[in-house]
Amino acid sequence: MQRSTKNTVTAAGVLLAAFVVSFTGLMAQAPAGAQAPPAANTPPKPLVPVAASSLANTPDVYVGEFVTMTGAVEKNLTKSSFSVDQDKTKSTGKEVLVLAPTLQSATDVNTYVTVIGQVIKFDPKEVAAKLKDYKIDLSPEDITKFTGKPVVLATAVINTAGIDIAKKPIPPPTTDDLTLQKVMTRLPPAQAALRKAVDGSTVDLAKEQVTIMKTAFTETAAFWKGKNNVEAMNIANDGIKNADTVLAAVAAGKWDEVKTASTPLGAVCGTCHGKYRDRMEDGTFRIKPGSFK
Repeated sequence: MQRSTKNTVTAAGVLLAAFVVSFTGLMAQAPAGAQAPPAANTPPKPLVPVAASSLANTPDVYVGEFVTMTGAVEKNLTKSSFSVDQDKTKSTGKEVLVLAPTLQSATDVNTYVTVIGQVIKFDPKEVAAKLKDYKIDLSPEDITKFTGKPVVLATAVINTAGIDIAKKPIPPPTTDDLTLQKVMTRLPPAQAALRKAVDGSTVDLAKEQVTIMKTAFTETAAFWKGKNNVEAMNIANDGIKNADTVLAAVAAGKWDEVKTASTPLGAVCGTCHGKYRDRMEDGTFRIKPGSFK
């Protein structure tokens, strides 16, 4: 396959930029030591940087490792798979297969990418074991071609624009998500205002904000009761009880008690979120699967 030749300095710059973007994004998510991005089949192993040519030439060195592989896209094979070669100007015949179950768009042929993921030798049975919800859609010819050769099970594919096109899309909120979100959004500003009221020993403001929180917890308890989730309902009921404790302390002018009682009141949200809500990358929340009984 013939490819368009571009200035090698530009190509090197693009490659470096892609690697830096991928490495920076990874470090933002992982602890010190450059750990592999979190995934169901990804243990906390250090990432191994590798060129596509090295992986193609000495695959046994990298099998089982989690790598950051750099190379040029050779061909888009299916909606969730493509091949990578080292040389963007010509085919070397030493392609590395990439399977990206959540690929959001096709890769640009003849451009460099950085692929992050685990290396295995291609075998449909092993792929099925590693990627349980993934269905291989390669042609029979390509399955035969790549069997026994290295394949990267991608958790990230960073293009020259610095975009991870393998990132899982954020699921749209359900009606239940929106219902709960409408209630939950009242709590953070009420908590902040309550802290201000406590610092200033402002009775009316404190009563107003705690009442807002109590109402929100009451609505939350009703929501979970309707979903037959007794544990989540009881967590919300704890919020109601804590709010009553704070209101009583405010009415009595016992501000030290107000401060003490405000801590478990504020902790109620975190307790419920930890069990029944997932935070998305855009900062919004979704109810965790299995939360409805």
